[in-house]
Amino acid sequence: MVLIFIVLVGLSIASFIGSLSYRIPRNISIVTPPSFCISCKKRLKPYDLIPVLSYILLGGRCRYCRSKIPLKYFILELSIPLIYAALYLNIGPGCTFFIYCYLITVLVYLTLVDIDYGAISSYDIIPVYPGGIVLMSFSFLGKLPYIARHYLYGAAAATVLLLISCLIVYIIKKRVPIGVGDLLVIPGVSLHFGMVEVIRIMIFSSIIGILSGFALIYTGKVVRDFKFPMIPFLTAGVLIEILLF
Repeated sequence: MVLIFIVLVGLSIASFIGSLSYRIPRNISIVTPPSFCISCKKRLKPYDLIPVLSYILLGGRCRYCRSKIPLKYFILELSIPLIYAALYLNIGPGCTFFIYCYLITVLVYLTLVDIDYGAISSYDIIPVYPGGIVLMSFSFLGKLPYIARHYLYGAAAATVLLLISCLIVYIIKKRVPIGVGDLLVIPGVSLHFGMVEVIRIMIFSSIIGILSGFALIYTGKVVRDFKFPMIPFLTAGVLIEILLF
């Protein structure tokens, strides 16, 4: 029963995150107008908004104009509940489970924005930090400050690695490889992990990014100088670390 409840909550949150990722970057209120088709702007009925099921029944198209519904929303509605369930099975109930769910949810939102716009603003990354701050707060409340240092060391390690990699790229190519939003999101994410975990995340993210880049360039999907969004690879690295280690 608990897993079913977690999946249902995940479906609802996934639908909401999809809406936020479209509305917020376009300065559209999250309250009004009600849900609408992004192609024909027709207001959607409640039965058009059932996560996963509506997409399948409609064949991935708007009921009214028959425009394709972006596949990313279907993947989002499938993945968030499954990630929540996997986190529960891997971690169990407790503070850490909720904090990791929160972190992944924020990262998925940032991933969608990063894919759409190729960048995130410094304001977008603010929600990344509270989870790490809560973890450190619990550490201090438990009179175990060395645990808090564990997370601070993780953030410091990520920041140093990031700055070194940026410096190397700048020396070679004479340009900064990432934007301000990307630069700020990594320390926020790293507050949730220790130094060893952060190093693994950076390695996983880099490997996934490099392989994806080679695949996309080889298949002609992008050109060699294409600016790849960074957040999707970081999110993948975090998921691997949380679920497999």
